[in-house]
Amino acid sequence: MDGNTAPHPAIHRMLHPRSIAVLGASNNPVKLSGRAIALMKRFGYAGRLLPINPVRARVQGIPAHPRLADVDGEIDLAMIMLPADQVVDALRDCADRGIPAAIVGAAGFAELDEQGARLQHQLSEVVSETGIRVLGPNCLGMFSLRDKAMPTFTSAMDGDFQLREGPLAFVSQSGAFGTFIFSAAQHAGIGISHFLNTGNEADLSVAELLGGLVELDEVRVLMAYLEGVHDGRELLTVARRAHELDKPVLAVKVGRSDAGARAAASHTASLAGEDAVFDGVVRQFGVVRVDGMEELLDAGMIFADGRRARGRRLTTLSLSGGAGVLMADAAARHGLDVLPWESEWQRRMAEVLPAFGSPRNPVDLTANLISDPAMLRHALEIAVEHPGSDMIAVLLGNSDHVAEELIGAVEHAHRATDRPLIVVWTGGSGRPREWLRELGIPCFTDPGRAAAALGALAGYSLRPAPPSSRRPHDIDSRAVRAILCEARDHGREQLDEHESSRLIAAYGVPCAGAFPAKDPQGAVAAARDLGIPVAVKILSRSIGHKSDIGGVRLGLRTDAEVQSAAEDLLRLDPGARLLVQRMSSGTELIVGIKHDPAFGPVVVVGLGGVLVEVLADSQVGVAPLDAASAKRLLLSLRGSEVLAGVRGHAPRDLDAAADAIARLSWLAHDLADDLVELDVNPLLLDEHGAIAVDCLAVLSSPNS
Repeated sequence: MDGNTAPHPAIHRMLHPRSIAVLGASNNPVKLSGRAIALMKRFGYAGRLLPINPVRARVQGIPAHPRLADVDGEIDLAMIMLPADQVVDALRDCADRGIPAAIVGAAGFAELDEQGARLQHQLSEVVSETGIRVLGPNCLGMFSLRDKAMPTFTSAMDGDFQLREGPLAFVSQSGAFGTFIFSAAQHAGIGISHFLNTGNEADLSVAELLGGLVELDEVRVLMAYLEGVHDGRELLTVARRAHELDKPVLAVKVGRSDAGARAAASHTASLAGEDAVFDGVVRQFGVVRVDGMEELLDAGMIFADGRRARGRRLTTLSLSGGAGVLMADAAARHGLDVLPWESEWQRRMAEVLPAFGSPRNPVDLTANLISDPAMLRHALEIAVEHPGSDMIAVLLGNSDHVAEELIGAVEHAHRATDRPLIVVWTGGSGRPREWLRELGIPCFTDPGRAAAALGALAGYSLRPAPPSSRRPHDIDSRAVRAILCEARDHGREQLDEHESSRLIAAYGVPCAGAFPAKDPQGAVAAARDLGIPVAVKILSRSIGHKSDIGGVRLGLRTDAEVQSAAEDLLRLDPGARLLVQRMSSGTELIVGIKHDPAFGPVVVVGLGGVLVEVLADSQVGVAPLDAASAKRLLLSLRGSEVLAGVRGHAPRDLDAAADAIARLSWLAHDLADDLVELDVNPLLLDEHGAIAVDCLAVLSSPNS
């Protein structure tokens, strides 16, 4: 094991089972209940294979047992291949026998109907009562390629199939699609150590299994296919551990669109969380999110190489000038820099190129490479020495008749450097690509896909550490409790703006000066105390967004203006009060707090004001945040350039904004059980600091 952490003993025994019992094992290798036995016989599982069949003495030539109780010795894993209505009793038998983990393949549970949901609840009760760990139900099982353990009924290994073991482990909520990816990886020469399908996740989740896999020495890259996230905090724990061990986590999560989220929910009885939350949170914790099967396999291949990028500068050497330009364009889209080489290095490269080649970068080797394949070796030697080459891509095509010399040059360079070096080989027989992959050199068919994989590698290599936030020492906890207790005592779940502002002020968030007033005369007195100009707002615990009903008057400079505005506002709600506030100016941000079902309290940061929904420019982080993480959220906004100062405006005080965001994230963390949501909109930011101008907090129901 790496480090001092080990997976749960039951999970470890599942991942490397020395003995497997198959309940309901069929003598017919074609039937679903017979496939696991057939696969393990075929691929040479070396452990004890224990068919459980009450009517046959032998199953597919292997001695069988009528009951689990008849088996001597320890059993690491049970695969239950029985109808759904027999599973709960069988699982209890497994627990009574001391089996630590079981796989339930049957469908007909929560994904089907209410009766299935009741069965799944009973299954979960057995897990809680006995401690046995369960993969599934409604899953295809798993395989461990090192052990040739194949407790699965998948058809992915039918036909002439050669297993390729490697450093990638893959966990999927979808069985069929997961095995599509497994098969594609195997045919592409990408080795897999483990594949597990979680199905309905009545017990073991993707996150918990990734937590077991990350500790295995043979696993260097983790891949996941997700339709929903139930235990987001567990996933973040895994991400932190993966960061410590420098083991990338690559994730495909469907449900970006509303239609996709609905489909995912109906497929495995899992609800897709809000996608923007998932996207922001995994980016914050260094998880590499990709959009589909090809991107996952491409990233898996390049990460399996184990190399990391020191920067984003890419050097490209190409047989075709046009292919080099195509690669440069794709690289730019994925955040890479294809920069012209310095004149001295161009001169050195020009010495090995024909006169009509280009040494600038992209380096155009020209079609002369076909007649002079040794040119590639010399050019790569220079590229490897070049200090500004963080990554190297070699673009080739066809050329099977000189493939041996070209691949030899690439292999020589690959061994000579620890920097990422990849090949794009387009056309030809395909054998050169297979050869390169057998040598452990990532090889692609398309420059765009290669650039996307390199971009993902660079982003991961340069990732910041996950947030390590320290709770501010100056929080006024007594004031916080008083505000909450006063609202609870009066049965209120929504705080008005004044109470909400006092709440965030207790966490050290600067707020614009303001006084409540009962009537127009009180408003005039408050304005005099604050100093003009002022804003007057309706202060009602039943009105959330005041601007929607005309409940705000801005820039008031005289007593008459303040009194008139106050009279108008009280007509909207005669039982309301007023809030008089000193006018402030600056760039408008919104900072929101919400409770995500999977990840708990999260912070939403964006360009704010009344057009926040129209702009839709926001980023999400899980609470609590440190100031550095909060600042990265701000800089990742599409409109972040306005914060740097545009059209003569001074740069905004990002440090002040980051501090306010970090403090609000601690409020979200500390009040996770009390606070449903909170909006600071706007948080005004100028060159001298940040100040909250409007705030609305909603508390949880006492019965929630």
